[in-house]
Amino acid sequence: MTTEKEKRARQDFIDMADATCQFQLEIKRRLREIDRKALNAQVLVKRHGKDLSGYGVVAQSFREGAGAMQAAVDAVQEIIAPFMTGRLDDLRAALQLETLERVQDGMQSEVAGRCGGLESYRNRLEEERDINERQYREIGSSLLKALERFEEVVTELDYVVVNGRIEAALKSGSTAPLAQVSMDMHRAVSSVREVLRGYREQIEGSLR
Repeated sequence: MTTEKEKRARQDFIDMADATCQFQLEIKRRLREIDRKALNAQVLVKRHGKDLSGYGVVAQSFREGAGAMQAAVDAVQEIIAPFMTGRLDDLRAALQLETLERVQDGMQSEVAGRCGGLESYRNRLEEERDINERQYREIGSSLLKALERFEEVVTELDYVVVNGRIEAALKSGSTAPLAQVSMDMHRAVSSVREVLRGYREQIEGSLR
């Protein structure tokens, strides 16, 4: 019979897997959107020529920022797979140990005492569980650092976006298109930050 603890552990893993899948899909979509909007900014600058020459630096920074965000995401993605595998190994070892404990609890004490193999197996499972948990937490710590670096890159791009909105406000011609491009980029970057923070909180919760 499955205990409530086992059900909760399995559900926690399912929730983590769902959150990870959602994060990967959302980040991929939103980074593609940011790159497209950065390209739109460069096209706008080329279309208006010298009238928007000052904004050209901002538009180029948009593209560079989008590239930096993709590199940060790639670093996160490299750690996600071993993190989820480690979480699964940790869960499997913990469930095996709990199952064995229930078996031993259900045996009469004198019978259990004569089953030295069970105790040896239990010790091995406990050691495996401790190793898996330690490795899982080490990988989780690396994942959090990668996510923090990703957030730093997002903050850097957001700073560029703010400068772009200021530059757009200072332009007397083509103000509306510039303002729209800058606002679109601001919204896109903010949406990435929202997804990123939500996933980071999920990872932090799993490591408590």
